[in-house]
Amino acid sequence: MRQLAREIRGSDPKAAGSDPSAGSDPERAGSDPKCAADRGPGSGGRAELIFVRRGDATVLAHAHAQAPLKIVRPFPLAGGRLVVPLITIGPGLCAGDACTIDVHVDEGARAIVTNTAATRLLGMREGTHADQRVYLTAMSGASLEYYPGLTIPFPDSAFTQSIDVAAAADARVGLLETWACGRAARDEYLRFRRLRSRTMVHVDGALAYADAVHLDPRDARVDIAGVLDRRRYLVSGFWRGPDLQPADAAPLPGELTARALAAFGRTNPRQVFLRALGDDERTLDAIVEEALARVARAWRVTPVRLARFRC
Repeated sequence: MRQLAREIRGSDPKAAGSDPSAGSDPERAGSDPKCAADRGPGSGGRAELIFVRRGDATVLAHAHAQAPLKIVRPFPLAGGRLVVPLITIGPGLCAGDACTIDVHVDEGARAIVTNTAATRLLGMREGTHADQRVYLTAMSGASLEYYPGLTIPFPDSAFTQSIDVAAAADARVGLLETWACGRAARDEYLRFRRLRSRTMVHVDGALAYADAVHLDPRDARVDIAGVLDRRRYLVSGFWRGPDLQPADAAPLPGELTARALAAFGRTNPRQVFLRALGDDERTLDAIVEEALARVARAWRVTPVRLARFRC
């Protein structure tokens, strides 16, 4: 991706990019969830995005997608930022699916990658799982925010994910992970087999942040205090670059923390974290919005309203 970014730097974005909807599969989009979950080896979904700066604007210079991933059109924001939503077509991720998301933000470009809807993890046979690898690169002076939205595991699902970030020292990076512990309306709390997600952020080659979510309900009591505390939703966030004002580094408002377990603060003057557990998705959304607003004030940009890009 870095080599490709160097090749297209300074070229015509329309000539350099490919069709964002390439690789879509209408048969998969209409497939039955049970049949999809029990099928064979699965699909190798892929999304590649390269963002470059053109004057004061950010453009999507290269886009390629392969089912079950699909790229929605770019949405420009004030301040030269560009939002590109992704979508998982079909009923959700199935046994054997192995998806890769590769995002490169060139020098001075400002990109936000999100999802249009929750990612569903369908039920899978014992011994099978879905896998996703995310690679994020932010060059000097770039801003890269990756906010994929809620992931919902169905009964008997198993999912493994890794997020690897490589950022320049003066780049801005934002990450959010939001997990449900099953479909609340169907009382499917902790009926999945396994959720494992590992995140690592390297700045100029040095490890700056690492996090992991390992939930194996069949092997351990993950519902107890000290893990999930019987809560149904979990949020993990990290931002590199914001220099929060004292008021924005203060604890979250009581009206939010009264309905959820939540912590927001600095690990050092330029790194910010968010952790939250709750039973109400709307409360967790409000906590995320508050965190994004605080980071946006530090970055002197307009807060992104993620709900605007959701179905």
